[in-house]
Amino acid sequence: MLHIGPGTKTQPKAFRNNGRERAPDLHGGGENLRFCDYMMLWYAPQTFLTAMVYDGVFMRFPRLRGGVIESGAGWVPDFLRQLDLANKSFGRTDPYLKQLDMTPSEYIRRAVKFTPFPGEDVGHMIGDAGADLFLFSSDYPHPEGTKDPFGRFERSMEGIDEVAKDKFYRLNYEQMMGF
Repeated sequence: MLHIGPGTKTQPKAFRNNGRERAPDLHGGGENLRFCDYMMLWYAPQTFLTAMVYDGVFMRFPRLRGGVIESGAGWVPDFLRQLDLANKSFGRTDPYLKQLDMTPSEYIRRAVKFTPFPGEDVGHMIGDAGADLFLFSSDYPHPEGTKDPFGRFERSMEGIDEVAKDKFYRLNYEQMMGF
């Protein structure tokens, strides 16, 4: 599992040397997530998952499963496209890419699930990348989970069928956990 935490990439400290007071964090304090840090949440998971694909870990361990938790998920559809584009671009000359028996995105689709934040457009993500990648989380009792995560997710899934919603709320978690 990958999860936001102390090792999460945040805005470089040098960028804070801008002549401005540091803004309060998401909760109004001083030690948690800020806008500029939020915009970098997905770099660490992308770097790690790229290494897992490139180094053949997902190929050698086809039953390996995991999740990226509290790093948002709106970035996932484009990440999958970029993995495959890089594979297509470099695969002709890179001996390690030539050894892969699936496309990079297929490894991610088979092995990894992602939790969007309440407020992200899950319907758009499902429409763009499919219903098998994303799973519900609320981060209860933390405030960033909101008071109504179900309602916020539901409002973003207008036009999404009940099968896809069941995958989001239940089945994708069960698959990730090997139930």
